[in-house]
Amino acid sequence: MPVITNKQQMLQHVQNVLHKKFAEAVEAVPSNRTLLEELIYAICRENTTPAEALAAYQRLVQSFIDWNEIRVSTVAEVAEVLHPLPAAGIRARRIIGLLQKVFEERYSFSLEELEKKGLKQAAKQLSRYKNDVTDYTVAWAVQRSLNGHAIPLDDATLRVLKRLGIIEEEVDPEQMESIRGTVEHLVTKARGPEFTDLISQLAHEWCVESTPLCSQCPLRGDCPTGVQNTTGRKAETRTRKNRS
Repeated sequence: MPVITNKQQMLQHVQNVLHKKFAEAVEAVPSNRTLLEELIYAICRENTTPAEALAAYQRLVQSFIDWNEIRVSTVAEVAEVLHPLPAAGIRARRIIGLLQKVFEERYSFSLEELEKKGLKQAAKQLSRYKNDVTDYTVAWAVQRSLNGHAIPLDDATLRVLKRLGIIEEEVDPEQMESIRGTVEHLVTKARGPEFTDLISQLAHEWCVESTPLCSQCPLRGDCPTGVQNTTGRKAETRTRKNRS
């Protein structure tokens, strides 16, 4: 089957197909998490699925009295609670580091005043917690807490977008903001949260890191990588017309 060449239409098609597959698994539930809580959740969420991240986050808040207890705990203690998330030790170190920086700066665990600032200013201040807060974490907070338009890009999402032909094969970390801007131009704000979750499911189920399971993927006929891996031929090209 020829692939879709218009990138915006491609991502709309991808989201529509995945919505039918995973609507129940990633059904959006309004979050009542604070900005700080959303940042911590995002650390759990990066390169994982919604279900995996939510389970780990819930274990975290149920296993400790409050954020201060997590702050003064060891990396090993927090990592044990986050397990079996991949790179649990790294995530634990980032969570503890973020809590420590926020506490040293504010003597509390509240970032409420940032929610009242403009998006750019809030994102800039969040980025100051570098090493513990990544581009993905900030974009997640903008999307989920600050009501802004942002598409968080972790390694799993970038892998999928490369194979779909949406972005270039090589991603320079220094150009992440530009790459994210390109994707945000293709995905509307209203569809952004669901898009983020659906792509994570795709990366987890079929578009895995080593050898993608293209023969099982519902997008194999539209994805350039899927076409080549299942037929041995490069995909022909065509533009899908809008049906609205």
